[in-house]
Amino acid sequence: MKYNKIIDLSHTLRPFEEKRKLEVEMIGSEEVADVSRLPGQWYIMHNVEMVSHIGTHIEAPYHCAEDGADLADIPLDSLVGEAVILDLTKEAKAKEAITLEQMQKAAEKAGGIKRGDIVFVRVGWDQYYGTDDYDTAPLFSHDSLQWLVEQGMKLMGVDCSGVVVPTMNHRDGHMVLFDHNICLIENLTNLDKLTKSRVDVFALPIGVKKLESFPLRVVALE
Repeated sequence: MKYNKIIDLSHTLRPFEEKRKLEVEMIGSEEVADVSRLPGQWYIMHNVEMVSHIGTHIEAPYHCAEDGADLADIPLDSLVGEAVILDLTKEAKAKEAITLEQMQKAAEKAGGIKRGDIVFVRVGWDQYYGTDDYDTAPLFSHDSLQWLVEQGMKLMGVDCSGVVVPTMNHRDGHMVLFDHNICLIENLTNLDKLTKSRVDVFALPIGVKKLESFPLRVVALE
């Protein structure tokens, strides 16, 4: 695999500083394993307590469907591949829905969406991450999301707090994707650092049964 640069599309998580729960407790390694630690020797582990939906995280269908795929069920080939970047920063407005026409124009400008693509939608809201303004993120019309599904995307990501559909309740808006086994990555960042509309992406969470979400490191290769 040849590439010129690696771009991290994930926010760095900071314990005790995030708006959602992320607490860590440092412990000596001898508290977990049968190992010896000399006095003053740095040989540590951590207990971590957190909400699963924090930072740049992936959401699986199990989030909204009792019989939906959990993190361990997500096919690996849906988490790795070519991603097309749809730039909607000029169209995105606080609390206003991105329309079907706007989504189609952004896709056309990016060279189109191929079946099996990962689709990352850039609205530019990552600049507000961690502030109250982050809650004013743009919305997504049902038609615009349904159209992306019909194009055959296998994974969707956004650089905002999610895909809220104004005509649907929060759960049902997610189901536009989950009904087709399409996972959603929320809170991407650094999409502005990409210089191409198509990049290779790796977006791999840990595989845990009966868990619907977890932070992940999303990496793009140019």
